[in-house]
Amino acid sequence: MATNPKDSKLKTAEKKAPSAKSTSVRISKKTRLNLRRGEALGTGLKSLATMQLEAAILELRGNNVFPEPIHKTRTYIKKVRSIVLLAAPILGSERRAQLTGFLHEASARIGQLRDSEVQVQSLDLLLETKGLTPEDYSSIRSGLADIAKQRRNNDSRQIPRVVSFLKKSLETIHEWPVDQLEGKDIRRRIRRIYRRGRTTLDLCLVDFTPELFHTFRKLVKQLWYTLRITSKFWPDEAAALIAELDAIGESAGKERDFSMLAKTLEQGPKNKSSVRLLQAIEELLPILRAEALSACEHFYASKPKSFVDGLEI
Repeated sequence: MATNPKDSKLKTAEKKAPSAKSTSVRISKKTRLNLRRGEALGTGLKSLATMQLEAAILELRGNNVFPEPIHKTRTYIKKVRSIVLLAAPILGSERRAQLTGFLHEASARIGQLRDSEVQVQSLDLLLETKGLTPEDYSSIRSGLADIAKQRRNNDSRQIPRVVSFLKKSLETIHEWPVDQLEGKDIRRRIRRIYRRGRTTLDLCLVDFTPELFHTFRKLVKQLWYTLRITSKFWPDEAAALIAELDAIGESAGKERDFSMLAKTLEQGPKNKSSVRLLQAIEELLPILRAEALSACEHFYASKPKSFVDGLEI
């Protein structure tokens, strides 16, 4: 199965954080994301969303603010958002707006915490990629680590609020009118997600902006999740499609993380080390963007209707 684009950086983060036993609640088994053949589609989506939210709540037990549980929580929220996209035909605008509002509030309250942790790992990856000597940038790394530590201390009080929004989201899921969803609704939603990504790609190729590329990256991630959710209904469980989107997401994710690191460096004190890092990022960003956009031109070559031809749901 495809790996998460952030896994390599998070493994480094986990090594530097206190032991997993003291910082993260372990979930006994992997939380399933794919629909099963033979089950009602609405019931299946409802069950998947419930599992993701229950897992997210469990991760934050004890006001946990260390990198691994925060990353997992945000990932669970993204999965629920993708499930909601597929379930949209049965939810109605009011119920959908309420649920997405709760999810947005939960994610936003830990967003800066996640970003501060990732910047330390982005610096490590940048030094490795460009062959720079870590010792020459130790003071910058220490500063980023201090910011992340302070953010953990400050944001621990946010966790009960995050959990509250996750529980509210869970309550709304219990009310889903699951019997009304049909396979044609799922096909239509995936086609729509694919079309939006294809259109945004065209815009990026004509008039690129970082904001537009960020939007495109999120659409790629949404499609990646929806393919995983419906994988049992695609030829070969959509393995090739998922792997292709995974590679695209990795390049786009690195672009975002390095862009955030650049903004932090620009706001900090200017010295030879920071200037060299900014130059290195400036060299990498066009390469990462080109990699992602070039791969996407191939992936999005099909028309939306043709893209879902292989989906038997």
